[in-house]
Amino acid sequence: MTDNPRPPTVESLASVVAELAEQIYSSLTTIGTTLTRVWDAAGERRSAPRSTDLAPLREPIVGELERVGDLFDGAGVVIADRALADRPRFLEWWQMHPGPEPHRLDPELNPQSEYFYDYTQMDWYVIPRDERRRWVHGPYIDFACTDQYVCTFAVPVTTAPGQFLGIAGADVPVGAMQEILLPRFRASVAALVLVNDEGRVILATDPGLPPGSKTRSAGRIGSGVPIPTLPWSLCRLEDTTP
Repeated sequence: MTDNPRPPTVESLASVVAELAEQIYSSLTTIGTTLTRVWDAAGERRSAPRSTDLAPLREPIVGELERVGDLFDGAGVVIADRALADRPRFLEWWQMHPGPEPHRLDPELNPQSEYFYDYTQMDWYVIPRDERRRWVHGPYIDFACTDQYVCTFAVPVTTAPGQFLGIAGADVPVGAMQEILLPRFRASVAALVLVNDEGRVILATDPGLPPGSKTRSAGRIGSGVPIPTLPWSLCRLEDTTP
């Protein structure tokens, strides 16, 4: 006779979410550390690095994309405004899909263009820059790249003296997180929903709460457990059936 395992608690499942986030941030730290090293090496050759000096970042970024597989839709670095000598704005951002080979994202960075991509206004850039801490923004539909729900994780990158160089980041599809987390969540007795600080659904065991929907208007959100270091909470869903 074997003992039936106890169902996981909400607290233990919140720890599972935190562990996944730490894996993501570990990859970004690797990319960010490489940026600092490349930046310092370029600084030894000229007073201010140029965009071409960042070419060595391709290999470690693509290496992380290959290592994590479908967990990342894209990853790279976004350089601080006017930090480079030749480009006021610059991204070294790579994606593995679509196609068999990695390709570099090349958004419109000209402020005069109607398609201007002003990353300096994005939460995933602003909070790491201004508060010097890691952040995650989303879920949101990534119209610029994949037209799917993603969360953008980011960490600030600085030199040893404290100069802000930009962020190391990754777009993580909500679908990829669902594949990892939902099987664990469904082992719980309670129905669960993972929400951000705006009450917006990241993922839920209830198919009636798709990513991006708001739980507050549904009036079903119960007690929750904050996820360490993230603006997220794992909450029980109340049964509102009469």
